[in-house]
Amino acid sequence: MLYTAAGIGFIALGLAIGWYGLRPLAVVPSVLRATVQDPSEVTDTGSFVACRGVANESSESVTAPFTGSRCLGFEFEVTERHPFGIGVPWFQAHLDDGVATRPFTLDGPAGALDVVPSAKRFALDTESTIITVGASETPPERIQRFVDVRDQLDPVARWVRIIPGLGARRYVERRIDLGDEYLVAGVTERRQDEVVLAGDLVITDRSPGRFAFARVRKAVFPTVIALAFVAVGVGGVVL
Repeated sequence: MLYTAAGIGFIALGLAIGWYGLRPLAVVPSVLRATVQDPSEVTDTGSFVACRGVANESSESVTAPFTGSRCLGFEFEVTERHPFGIGVPWFQAHLDDGVATRPFTLDGPAGALDVVPSAKRFALDTESTIITVGASETPPERIQRFVDVRDQLDPVARWVRIIPGLGARRYVERRIDLGDEYLVAGVTERRQDEVVLAGDLVITDRSPGRFAFARVRKAVFPTVIALAFVAVGVGGVVL
């Protein structure tokens, strides 16, 4: 009875990890099927489209937390090197994350399209800027100011600092930079008599193929972990 209950728990946990890891892949087939258009060619509402253009400011910009760059949206994450994870030694433990975004225009040779990303489901598939600070190093001034106002970023624990190679923190930042070219994909809406791309969008500086490969690669690890949990769970139920 105990093995059965534990097995069911492992199966449930494995399925949850699998769902979390595979969920970002749901949009990949739509992106690969879509024909990349100029922003000016997007006229239908309620359809999934992919268009490429240059991101420009339509209302206001924001300041990225670690580089201080003026941008149209950013996503950040802070991790710390720890001695163990779920089956992976010397892994990066998650400490903090956050996003900020603003509406912007995607400009093409023949016209522009308004883009309104959802703050609730905002994520970027763009090149990361990574700043690494050792456990005993003094962070750059901007990062230190950021750490000072974030309650969850306590100093590196003493037991971590005394082990060589541990405690280093990574400050990861992804941005929508003004004037750079992006592929934006999602479902169109009509707002104030204008067709816009809004909601849960794909925003990437990669080609559709490279975007798909990057998301599949990220999904491999949680999928393997999920299968391992399910296999252990099935073994417990069978026993």
